[in-house]
Amino acid sequence: MKHIHQIREFDPRLVEIHAQSFDFGWKDSEFLEYLSKPHHVLWGLYTENNLQAFVLSAEIADEAEILTIATDPAARRQGHAQALLEHLLGHLKLKGTRSLFLEVALDNPAAIAFYEGLNFQTVGKRKAYYSRRNGPPVDARILSLAIHGN
Repeated sequence: MKHIHQIREFDPRLVEIHAQSFDFGWKDSEFLEYLSKPHHVLWGLYTENNLQAFVLSAEIADEAEILTIATDPAARRQGHAQALLEHLLGHLKLKGTRSLFLEVALDNPAAIAFYEGLNFQTVGKRKAYYSRRNGPPVDARILSLAIHGN
């Protein structure tokens, strides 16, 4: 059974999952820095007591940004990312947040389709935003979602 709760203390699985999800995963110190800031909120999805996926957002005034979202490769395609985003959106609605932003790499069509399926709209582009281990940097699409029901 899966459950979602806010992560307030460092869990080494954050680094492990992030490293398996991105070319350049974050270090312990980066997660510790985010956890120390009051406007950063980290939600984790667990099965039993095992972290399977997480989403980190920055929440300032009436806007929020997803800084990263990642799922353990062995737990993908089970609806974890969707469950996390639905939970995050519920949290943001309660806070009166009006919009949610994120960047997604142009070479990640599955992620783009996922966000578009949730009604995110393209609002811009960042040139050479994502570094790659084996190739040139990749542009990012900036996506935004209007949050209703405030």
